Amino acid sequence: MEKVKLAVIGAGNQCTQALMPVIPYVADFDLVAICDLQRDLAERNARMFGARSVYTDFEQMLAEQRPDAVMVVGPPQMHQDVGIACLQAGCHLFIEKPAAPTTEGAKRLVDAAAAAGKIGQVGHMMRHADPVRIAWDIAHADDFGRILSVESKYTTWPTGVIPPGNGWGEPDSDWTYMLVQGGHPIDLMRHFLGPIVRVAGRKSVGQGNTKVYQVAVESAEGRVGFLNLQDSLNGWTTRLEVVGDAMGIVAVDDLGRVSHRRGEKRYPAEAETNGNTAYTWEPHHSLPAWGRAGYGRELQYFARCILEGKQGVPSLWDGWRNLVVGQAIVESCATGLMVEVPPG
Repeated sequence: MEKVKLAVIGAGNQCTQALMPVIPYVADFDLVAICDLQRDLAERNARMFGARSVYTDFEQMLAEQRPDAVMVVGPPQMHQDVGIACLQAGCHLFIEKPAAPTTEGAKRLVDAAAAAGKIGQVGHMMRHADPVRIAWDIAHADDFGRILSVESKYTTWPTGVIPPGNGWGEPDSDWTYMLVQGGHPIDLMRHFLGPIVRVAGRKSVGQGNTKVYQVAVESAEGRVGFLNLQDSLNGWTTRLEVVGDAMGIVAVDDLGRVSHRRGEKRYPAEAETNGNTAYTWEPHHSLPAWGRAGYGRELQYFARCILEGKQGVPSLWDGWRNLVVGQAIVESCATGLMVEVPPG
């Protein structure tokens, strides 16, 4: 296989604005078809991004085009049901997050991929953003030491309850937040800290459905972290901070600046000061936005994994585990108790 024959199911706002603009930049993709129930949307995206065929029936598209991989972007019920059908048809699968409206549905995706022997990836794009990739390399360098703790902060606009019948499951404000927003900081926490085994959370509610979830977490290796989850801002901001035991701290602000502080003094003049050595990386204005935000990198990575025959991350298993952690957080906030995260 020289290129990955890719088909896309879904031509809504997220697919059109965030993901499909990336595809022309991924040389390993051959975009063969787009499918949407609204033919005019599929035709629009085919014109904009270069797909050769348009469908309104995804099963017909799979049968006629026989793509190597399918990208499914829509509500989580669509990710689950259409995703499983694509896997059973012999296609590798990329789905947006969340993987499903329930943890049980996300696990069914994991099982379907295993049965089909296909690669599955979930679109938690922040793992693949350039600044996070740089922070990962710094945090795993020998001179950073063992990761001691991680703080993952994420603040967005208030998330309301999505009405039933829209593919997001039963209406529940806390679970909707975990599906729509909480998955991003949870995925980063698991990425740097490792498997999470217990959580202790508290929730605060303000006017206009603003909410804050403050959550202490513990990893399987006994490392600790803190999730600061808020939908209390008319906008978006995020921060990731990782602390190592060799006097190193690396932080990423708003998927932009990376700062790395090192406790050692490296130059003669520093010996007479109380400061510390710092490294800062910032994106140059000419760098493509699709690389910094992670959407381009995650699809580029997905294509390469298929060509190289390896499972990428975040996998469908990661998508499931992110929801399991989110469910434990909701339970802990409701009961006021520490909650053990079910193993997987």
